[in-house]
Amino acid sequence: MIRTFVQKDLQYVIEAHIRIYRKEYNYDDSFAEFITNAVNSFGLTVEPVEFNSLLKGVVQ
Repeated sequence: MIRTFVQKDLQYVIEAHIRIYRKEYNYDDSFAEFITNAVNSFGLTVEPVEFNSLLKGVVQ
């Protein structure tokens, strides 16, 4: 079961992306800035119900 998306989830997504890509691919702070901007832009445009539908399609 996927719980309902909340805006604070975006910070986790950002931190996880930065941590994983820095460790596995040695990405620098320019990637951190890029992913922060991209995820925050996404968060401004998506409604929780739409996001949950996206996740369900990925998980199934």
